[in-house]
Amino acid sequence: VGTGGTTLVNTSTVTAATQADHVPANNSASKSVLVQSADLGLAMTVDNAAPNEGATITYTLTLTNNGPDAAGGITISDLLPAGLTFVSATPSQGGYVNGTGLWTVGSLATSASATLTLRATVNAGTGGTTLANSASVTASDHRDLVAGNNSASKSVTVQSADLGLGLAVNNATPTVGSTIVFTLTLTNNGPNTAGSITVTNLLPAGLTYVSSSPSQGGYVSGSGVWTVGTIASSTSATLTLTATVD
Repeated sequence: VGTGGTTLVNTSTVTAATQADHVPANNSASKSVLVQSADLGLAMTVDNAAPNEGATITYTLTLTNNGPDAAGGITISDLLPAGLTFVSATPSQGGYVNGTGLWTVGSLATSASATLTLRATVNAGTGGTTLANSASVTASDHRDLVAGNNSASKSVTVQSADLGLGLAVNNATPTVGSTIVFTLTLTNNGPNTAGSITVTNLLPAGLTYVSSSPSQGGYVSGSGVWTVGTIASSTSATLTLTATVD
């Protein structure tokens, strides 16, 4: 244990005999063994470090044998953290078990690499939180001389945005036949940019639609849907709706 990468020398010597030995030069023998070692290094990447809830993200784990010798019996642990739901795994060799998070790599020649891709979806309710995925080498038949690169981790911060609506009208006590204007203000209070936003504002019975003016996107009077699109943090979009009182 702990001898990987070292040379061990075994020596035998004739120490006693009843007769004199006239050739003492051959009275000893030795043999050296070089204990195998392999520096296994882990690296991890993620394709989206700032996903939204419901998004699918992909981690790529790369295991490299930096030598000097080939290694076998290798296993890696990478159990996805709470907040992520496993979708699929694609190892370049060996197999991965989602329930335990164990990747059974097998053998890896010196200077060779193996990869594992893990796809997962971001759970609802995780917005605003940081999820850390960690992996580490858990077994090898060779001593690893560089323990500092035996683990890797990558964090993702799930996006969130507080969308606030305000509605104003220019005349709260109109007469029949008069024209009134509603102003709808949508504000993104952050902390992140929000996209694919839609707002519904269908005029009630008793009002007849005249026109609309969105600061961005488009409004369909028949459905009352305002397709806003994207709003950056700390910015607003407005929609004005003009109608007559029946």
